[in-house]
Formats: sequence, structure tokens, C-alpha cells
Amino acid sequence: MKFGLSLITARLKRYILSLLILSILLGAIGWFAPAGKDNTTVKAEATILLGNYENEYLNNSEVIASLLRNETTFKEYLPDVEIDRKQLLISTDTPKKISFALTASNEQEALNSLSELVTAFLEMDQRYYQEKDEIISESINQLQEKTVSEELVVEQQRFLYELKTKELTLQPAMLVKDIMAIKADNRVVSQQDRALMGVMIGIMLSCLWIIYPLFLKSESD
Repeated sequence: MKFGLSLITARLKRYILSLLILSILLGAIGWFAPAGKDNTTVKAEATILLGNYENEYLNNSEVIASLLRNETTFKEYLPDVEIDRKQLLISTDTPKKISFALTASNEQEALNSLSELVTAFLEMDQRYYQEKDEIISESINQLQEKTVSEELVVEQQRFLYELKTKELTLQPAMLVKDIMAIKADNRVVSQQDRALMGVMIGIMLSCLWIIYPLFLKSESD
């Protein structure tokens, strides 16, 4: 034990200056080393519950998500939406829910871009929904105004019931998770922290250098 302490003391006296310089040098490297820039991004998210009006494209989350991921069909369905599609993530939570997540450099840009997309999507969906609703309403009116023979009255009433039931189940898409922004800060290590880290590494290396002979001695024993 005495030999070990004597060895450590001797090596500490011999190398103390060099090891101090090493620690200071590593701290200086940490202080002056380039660290890049803070990369703060904001992600805006929203979820839409798809409509129910017998549209095989717009009423199925997998299908509409696939269409919107494609540049050509995206422009076909949402021609007036001008956003950075590379920053847009589309996911399907359930067969009837679709979620949008859009990343931007600041909160206002993220919210504005996603609001533009969501508004355009809901307006487009509303047009298809109204078309279907008008078709069914027109069919109901025509059927009600039509005079049929007694033999066909029951059939007419059954058909009217089916159309009215279908009309009641029609539903346009709706926003179920409001547009909200989530900040994601990817901050770099500060200059002071880098310098401190350099000094700590220097101290650890110095300690290892001082006690290294003890490991060699224990292995030889």
C-alpha cells in the first residue's frame, strides 16, 4: 500500500505540470471548437376524422394518405395548397382517421402551412359530401312525387326508407385534433460546457496516467 502511494506521489510530482497543461489545453480546445448553430424546429400536428358518404378514396385513410403522398394526385386533390411537402408527414391512425404533421423553422410558419392544408382538405371533402347528399335528396324527392300503383306502394316506401336512412348516416370529414405546434429544440452544447468537458476529460486522463503503473504491478503480481 505504501509503495503504491509513494509511486502515485512520485508520478504526480513528476508529471503535475504536464498534466495541468493537458487539462487546460483540452479545455481551450472545447472553448474554441466550432459547435454549429442551434437547430430549433417546430412541428404542427392535426388529425381529421374522414367522412362517410361512400367515396372509396376520401373515406378510407390508407387510400387518401397514399394519394396525398404522391405529388401528382396531391396537386389533383389540393391544387391550391403550396407547402413544403418534404416536411409533411402523413399517418393513418385508424381506417377513418388521418393525421398530418408538418415541420418548419418557426411556429407561425408551421401553423400557417398546416392550416392551409387542413382547410383545403376539409373544403374539398365538403364538396364531395354535398354532391352525394344532393344526389340522395334528389332521389328522395323524385320518389316521393312519383305516383305508383298499389302493388308498388310497399316497394316505394321501402326504398324511401333506405334512402332516408342512408341520408342520415352521411357525414363530412371533421377536424378531431385541432392544429397545434410542438417545439423540438436541438440545442448545441454551450461554449462554457464544452470547455468544462475538456477540462474534465483532461483530469480523467491525468488520473489514469498517474495510477496506470499500479495496474501493471497488480497484474505482474
